[in-house]
Amino acid sequence: MLNKYFFYKKNIELKWMIILPVLVLLSISLITLYSTKSSISLIESNFFKQCIFVLFGFIIFYILQYVRNVFFYEMAYVFYFILLILLIITLFMPSKFGASRWILVGPIRFQPSEFGKIIIVFTLSKFLADYKNNINDWKLIPFTLLIASFPAILIFKQPDLGTSIIFPAVTFPMLLWAGVRPFHLFVVISPILSIIAAFNLKLFYSWMFVLILVIFLSQPKVKNGIVLFIINLFFGTLSSFLWNNLYAHQRNRILTFLDPTSDPLGAGYQIIQSITAIGSGGFLGKGFGQGSQTHLRFLPVRDSDFIISVIGEEFGFILIFIVFATFYFLLYNIINSSSKLNNKFGSFALIGFVSTIFFHVIINMGMVVSLFPVTGLPLPFISYGGTFLLTMIAIISIINNIISSDIEV
Repeated sequence: MLNKYFFYKKNIELKWMIILPVLVLLSISLITLYSTKSSISLIESNFFKQCIFVLFGFIIFYILQYVRNVFFYEMAYVFYFILLILLIITLFMPSKFGASRWILVGPIRFQPSEFGKIIIVFTLSKFLADYKNNINDWKLIPFTLLIASFPAILIFKQPDLGTSIIFPAVTFPMLLWAGVRPFHLFVVISPILSIIAAFNLKLFYSWMFVLILVIFLSQPKVKNGIVLFIINLFFGTLSSFLWNNLYAHQRNRILTFLDPTSDPLGAGYQIIQSITAIGSGGFLGKGFGQGSQTHLRFLPVRDSDFIISVIGEEFGFILIFIVFATFYFLLYNIINSSSKLNNKFGSFALIGFVSTIFFHVIINMGMVVSLFPVTGLPLPFISYGGTFLLTMIAIISIINNIISSDIEV
């Protein structure tokens, strides 16, 4: 039985085109965290804690290399239901910083939603590998979104808007990889975009023009095109209802995104200080440990969600560009490997993991310069955070395992 799921003897094959970018990003993380520790003792600093997490991450990486792909495939639905149970349990846990996201077991605490990012990819991959050739797009899309929606709703209730967005977001690239027509996905996404656009009248008019243009170019049946337009108008009217059902801090984040100066000493403070830090760094930065916004503590959340602001201030645009380029190199190589796999389940899983990393990078880097609302999504491999870092390293380990053990499931 165990032989079916685990390797007892295996020559671990490292895919350096994927491993090296991660090591570069981890190095940037540790250098930055060492800079931000200021006068705190080494043992108490986030730098030291992150070093411990990195070491644990390497152990997890090594262990996962001995797990066969068939284990992830056959246990995907089991893990999914365990995830739902754990997410329900978090809702009854003590609140920290206004949220109930952690399960406490004595001195240990962990965040199920982070490991859930791996589980949801496995679940969707199994579903798509099993059914993509058996049912049409209009059944495949809602079933896939339904699978992602259950944990997303529970995570939203914690509340954790950023992580709840990731779960349904990864479904769309995976559906495209499964061969679903882009227009069919557009039909599903467009009502959501109509709700968002309706918060601004000019933006809503512009979106309606884009919608009409897409319908015209896609040339669906006239009746279907009219129905799609009417549905989007209807969803646009729901924006006020949904706004009133957001948590107060979520509404503040959206208002701050639209105009950070509206509350410069409150909800907009972090964004303003972040933009100031990045702008003051210029092309080459102020130098290691020389960031005034960082070390004078004008930038509150500098180790986790806004760590890229520290990088911009102390090391300049040049290092931000290197971070971008490193992520591009990493994601490109994973996608390239995915296209060559014979294992359908593994191929879908790789696309799901790429999407997870991609959305984290884009949303995190966008929010630090006010291109996106602050959602609390950290930057993979760079932001401080134990559960998140271990999850990201586990993802890389699984990717390396799938590519080096390309066997039909």
